[in-house]
Amino acid sequence: MSIRGIEHIGITVSNLDEAEKFFVNALGASVLYRIVPPDEPDKSLKGKDMLSLDGFPAEINISGLAMLRLANGCNVELFQTQPEAKEYQANPSQPGINHFSLYVDNIKEVGESMRENGAKMFEGPTDCFAQEEGKGNQTWFGMTPFGVLIELITLPSALKYDDIASSTRWIPRSTEGS
Repeated sequence: MSIRGIEHIGITVSNLDEAEKFFVNALGASVLYRIVPPDEPDKSLKGKDMLSLDGFPAEINISGLAMLRLANGCNVELFQTQPEAKEYQANPSQPGINHFSLYVDNIKEVGESMRENGAKMFEGPTDCFAQEEGKGNQTWFGMTPFGVLIELITLPSALKYDDIASSTRWIPRSTEGS
């Protein structure tokens, strides 16, 4: 199989401009391009035209669509819809994708940046446990202002793998000095 890894994740938000600002200001992302700028309604995509391509509901249109670059991991694609998407707060008890994790070198710095930009930070940072336990291995969850749960994780110490493991966990390379 020739899978390289996750290239992007898609997130539907009620306000594209606000979501972009959060990713840029809190997490240092950069906006690569806007396929559908929210202030250009003539570029919106009709749901009925997308239905056969990806199952997008015919009665909903895409009124904003932007691709962002997020450090040394996958890209983030943001969707704004019309009628406006109803935001809900993701949590790990719900089916489907409920959060994504960002590998960070300084968990406190990134968590505080998220908080300063409107995220609700949960208790943390907390030490990892079980196979992820090790000196300095920590995690911290935050809820963005638009209802997406982001886990910050740092794993400077070696992980313990089960006997059945045939590979090791992928960790993004450091961008320090790049």
